Amino acid sequence: MSASVAASGHIDDGYRQLSWLDYAVFAFSLSLSVGTGVYHAIKSRLIVRGRGGPSAKDEYLIGGRKMPALPVALSLLTTFLSGILMLGVPAEVFQRGPQVWLNFAIGVSSSIFTAIIFLPIFHKMQSTCLHEYFIHRYRSVLIRRLFSGLFLLMTVVYMSVVIYAPAVALSAVFGVSKWHLILIFGSCTTLYTCIGGLKAVVWTDSLQACLMYGGVSALIYKGLNHPRVGGLDRVLRIASESGRLGEMWRWDVGIAQYNSIWINLISGTITWLAAFGVNQLAIQRYVSLPDLKTAQGIIYYTLLPFFVLCSIVAFVGLLVLAYFHECNPLETGQIAETDHITILFARDVLQPTPGLFGLYVSCIMSATLSTLSSGMNSMAAAIYEDFLKQKLDGKITDTQATQINKLIVVLCGLLSTILAFAAEPLGGILRVCISVMGAMSGPMVAIFVLAIFFPASGVLSCGISFVLSNLAMAVICLSNYLEDPYKDLFLHTNTSVTGCTGQIPDPRGFTIRQSPAFDAHYGDPNTLWISRISTYGYSLVGFVLMLAIAIPLTYILKEKELKNTRHLTWPGRNDPTPASEHELDHFLKEIPSTSTLN
Repeated sequence: MSASVAASGHIDDGYRQLSWLDYAVFAFSLSLSVGTGVYHAIKSRLIVRGRGGPSAKDEYLIGGRKMPALPVALSLLTTFLSGILMLGVPAEVFQRGPQVWLNFAIGVSSSIFTAIIFLPIFHKMQSTCLHEYFIHRYRSVLIRRLFSGLFLLMTVVYMSVVIYAPAVALSAVFGVSKWHLILIFGSCTTLYTCIGGLKAVVWTDSLQACLMYGGVSALIYKGLNHPRVGGLDRVLRIASESGRLGEMWRWDVGIAQYNSIWINLISGTITWLAAFGVNQLAIQRYVSLPDLKTAQGIIYYTLLPFFVLCSIVAFVGLLVLAYFHECNPLETGQIAETDHITILFARDVLQPTPGLFGLYVSCIMSATLSTLSSGMNSMAAAIYEDFLKQKLDGKITDTQATQINKLIVVLCGLLSTILAFAAEPLGGILRVCISVMGAMSGPMVAIFVLAIFFPASGVLSCGISFVLSNLAMAVICLSNYLEDPYKDLFLHTNTSVTGCTGQIPDPRGFTIRQSPAFDAHYGDPNTLWISRISTYGYSLVGFVLMLAIAIPLTYILKEKELKNTRHLTWPGRNDPTPASEHELDHFLKEIPSTSTLN
């Protein structure tokens, strides 16, 4: 099959052979997600109308702070494991080895750090939005809005890629236009998130978590039993002989390389702290629980399931390698993008059993909808609390505030869906997410580390270092995107006429990819050094840059230490919140929105 066929948008004509049951399973799971949102919208309305219920806005944004632990734990588990994980990680393992698995699995340590270090400080604020921390810690509306702006930018970019990536992959096998799938994913998620709020998001996430585990487990079981895969022994043997397992153990400490064990351990921890520790998507779930102990408990409960899910998804990449080792579809022209290889494998392996491929597609869709709904709900909370609440408090009713939040959800859903239509030129889905998220994650974690562990830091040292480090990371990220120094990095397969006989119409119709003359792991030497900085190491670079600027500035500027902030730092993590801090919201109404409150 020619490359032009692959480039046209379809993997091949195999989608016409899908069972009606596959389509039915997909449609049913989509309807179930929307139905869950409708149910909880009705239920929440009845609770608010009942005697003694929470405010409508609190019910909508944080579930009235009485959410049960299990669904919140499942929601937390699925929020950051999108369709990009399901499609991009196995493709990366196939192409370059399982280093990416370690980058994801290290999220377990980040969750532990969150429970021990960050959560005891954040939970005592009892705030709907995490970004209120900067009002209490620095008395600065400006820093609060700077951080909020970065969070909103990161979330909307991530959401647009999360919509686009599975839509492209699924369109190739379902025979449905990717643009139609983008509209389906975007509109359905916006609908149930808008009408149901956090409760709809959390309970739907719980359902989607089950679909994710079910879909991946079915694929692994059927894959291991497929004669072309050859069982577990052959999978591990090929992974070892092809050099992919060896890629796990690169100990080079340099930052100008594709990846290494040090980069994954250190930078990966920072990246996942930006997700689980200092991210509104996660904090909004923690504060929806009745107390700190329960919130810490759900973090510990999700450690093993998170590790298992990341591991089995990465293992799918080794199955894909065993299946395509002797007839690589990238070399036969069967597909044009590595991102499509997982869905091609799933179709070939699951299609003979009616309904199973539909289950796997539902798994990808569930991961996508979970991330989207969480992002929309959290963006609404951030926009209202950080930019609108100060101006509207006392001027509108609780019901009107809830309606405004619903409108914001709709607008966020529309924006992310529109941006998804423009995501095509961005390149590989994993590359985009790792680079963009990593570039923003470093300063996002560093600003909280500065505020918590350096009590002497003030508004100027914090604000200046935050802006400069983000500008530096933008330059590095853009340089990498423009020069793409690692585009020639891949590990070989063993495509042959014998291997492709019976797999493609012309078993001689393939072109073996050739490695470049240089060591591709260290990037093209003709590109700029900063463009060769590992995208997996961006969070570490941004983290170090900000603290390297902020700490000296703290002692040079010698800003006046603010009163009543000790409880928001590490030394005062066990201190109660001073009574005066509860009056801060009233104080904020009296000051201009751009003031720093010094």
